[in-house]
Amino acid sequence: MNEKLNFTKKDFDLFKFINVNLIIFLPISLLIGSGVINLTIIIFDLLFLIDIFKKKKILFLNNNIFYALLLFWFTLIINSAFSSNFENSIPRVIGFFRFIILVNGISFYFNINDNQYSKIVFKIWSFLFLIVLFDLLFEFIFGFNVLGNVSHIPGRLSSFLGDELKIGNYFLGFILITIVFFHNTFKKISITYFLIFLFLIVAFLIGERSNFIKIFIMLLLFSFLLHKKHFIRLLIFYFVSFSILITTTMLNDNYKSRFWEMLGEPLKKDLNLFITLKNSPYGAHYDTAIKIFQKNKIFGVGIKNFRNESHNKDYENKEFVFYEFRSSTHPHQIHFEFLSETGLFGYLTFLLFYIYSLIVFYKNQKNYINLYQLSGALFLITVIIPFLPSGSFFTTYGATIFWINYAIMISPNHLFNKD
Repeated sequence: MNEKLNFTKKDFDLFKFINVNLIIFLPISLLIGSGVINLTIIIFDLLFLIDIFKKKKILFLNNNIFYALLLFWFTLIINSAFSSNFENSIPRVIGFFRFIILVNGISFYFNINDNQYSKIVFKIWSFLFLIVLFDLLFEFIFGFNVLGNVSHIPGRLSSFLGDELKIGNYFLGFILITIVFFHNTFKKISITYFLIFLFLIVAFLIGERSNFIKIFIMLLLFSFLLHKKHFIRLLIFYFVSFSILITTTMLNDNYKSRFWEMLGEPLKKDLNLFITLKNSPYGAHYDTAIKIFQKNKIFGVGIKNFRNESHNKDYENKEFVFYEFRSSTHPHQIHFEFLSETGLFGYLTFLLFYIYSLIVFYKNQKNYINLYQLSGALFLITVIIPFLPSGSFFTTYGATIFWINYAIMISPNHLFNKD
């Protein structure tokens, strides 16, 4: 009865094999649905914990990032105690712990004496990204994707996600990882910038304006950091690319309507950002979030409670054209989401955690810059650009993409390819 299980080296390799394959499967799960994403993460977390306890290699206990993540999580728990709907907030907050284990698990399996596992993961992720890219082109040309999915909004592509118009976030999350993989594989600038140009075109065709702007900024920063000596050439490249995309919008009624009449025309009439937001549905969300924050400055209303609070007539502001659409599942902007749902306490903790993580990344790059880690850092920098609309930080889909990039950024860089 007291016999102990003896795990052989083969058993340990089996754990490792399964978990690395679960990491590989994560981008596929994102294309299937939240249920599959959560199941994948939970299985991974459990197997990872079993693996490290059997190996007695609980390395993350010596990692300050782990404690920073725990501290951030504890602030969310404290926020829940003061939320307007505790029963709604606390399950979401408890569930957040799965991402803490996921981050440490990904970092652990990339923290191996050789980097074969990370090589395999990035290779397969990159080819999966290309499958999504070609599916998006197929959908743009034929009006439906390879599975027959049709976007219900003109000028928007959805690929494998069907009615859920959020493939742009997937593109944002894996575009740089793919570029880095092919850059390291071929080591030819011409191929790297051909891919950047192709990916920019497809990002534009997706029709998600804010994600396109983020992708454009992220690729511009990446190119500058990669080739600082050719700054003028880079500016010309991106100027020409942007000019081609703008010209394309004028030739297609759907894209002209979506990008020009809904974005260019308001700015043309009035360069005042506040006036532009007043004429946008997002402006109504932002205004409501600010009013909720002003009423709940310290702790906010709690995670996932914006959806309930935003219905309150007290937050109605008829100065905004779309004031009747102020109610939503979230404010559609990460800063306003944290301010309204976690107050100053949660928002400032989040910013400190963010800054600390980027400092850790910067210190890890002193010996040499790793482009995969740089891609993760640029993703983190880009997703918190103020005022640009974004998905909810706490949804399974968006959070998984975020924490995958975060895990890559904070992984020990001597275990990746030297770039």
